[in-house]
Amino acid sequence: MLMWRLPQTVLVLLAVAGVCGAQQIDQLGAPKLVTLRLIVSIEGDLEKAANVTVELMDAVGFGGAMDRKLSDNDGTVIFRTLDGLHRYRITGPDIEPYEGDLEIVRGEIFHMERVHVRRAERGRRSSETPPGGLVAAARLRVPASARKTFEKGAEAMRKQLWQESRTLFESAIREYPQYDMAYNGLGAVQMQLNDVEAARQSFSKAIELNPDFAGANRNLARILLAERKNSEALPLLMRSLTAEPQNAWALTNAANSELLLHDFSNAILHARKAHAVPHQRFAMVHIVAARALEATQKPAEALAEYHLYLEEEPGGPNARRAREAIARITSLVPTPE
Repeated sequence: MLMWRLPQTVLVLLAVAGVCGAQQIDQLGAPKLVTLRLIVSIEGDLEKAANVTVELMDAVGFGGAMDRKLSDNDGTVIFRTLDGLHRYRITGPDIEPYEGDLEIVRGEIFHMERVHVRRAERGRRSSETPPGGLVAAARLRVPASARKTFEKGAEAMRKQLWQESRTLFESAIREYPQYDMAYNGLGAVQMQLNDVEAARQSFSKAIELNPDFAGANRNLARILLAERKNSEALPLLMRSLTAEPQNAWALTNAANSELLLHDFSNAILHARKAHAVPHQRFAMVHIVAARALEATQKPAEALAEYHLYLEEEPGGPNARRAREAIARITSLVPTPE
């Protein structure tokens, strides 16, 4: 499974730059095995989606027979997969088909995602159109030859044959110019080839074709975040969260961008939403929340966020800063009698 990297001069930063110190995402080594648990429910958490088909794919939508399972009575499926970016598709006779993206960050050994799907309208079985309306439906019109070329490109990408993969994705796009997933895959390969400007154009085209494509929105946001263009990245992050509101990476980076843009109330809101979902490797969101709370004159709440950070990542890169902040706030806040 794929996670692309930026060139040395434009590394993706997942950090509170100038606020809690810049943390650079580690260069990625070999992919690691991870246990992925997907919990599917219908109409919020009212009913678990039992016996629906869940297909797990790589970042551009390529999967195999071993990556397709039925959910159990609790709406749960478990995969053994690799870290990196993934897509998934959920289908069943009584639900609307659903497509989404998730990211398993390096270092995780267990990852959980909760997915809410819609019940099919009474009187008809579910269509093949996932969220995204007419644009997403365009994927159903992909010619068989273009889809086959796309799958070959995805397989070449899995083998890290970047030039071959790029050629195949470009061929799929020539066959079907509205192939949003092929543009997203092409952008991911172009990042591996250190062609940032070309990747920017590819991700932008994928979004033009399918504005609700959460993965493409996040991919373009990564480039902008690396360039410190938080005001431009934030709308992309918010659009991705409309489609996938529980993505910890997007929530953390939205909160971080809002903090840097002095939108403290929304920074606090998104930081707390990130804390409410599995957020391994994103403990720094508590530093974001703490800084925003301090800026809004709420030292007691900020103190709690610093403590949460230390509970989740006691040896993390912001541990010293958190301890210093705790000492500083404690000295200023009166102790209740």
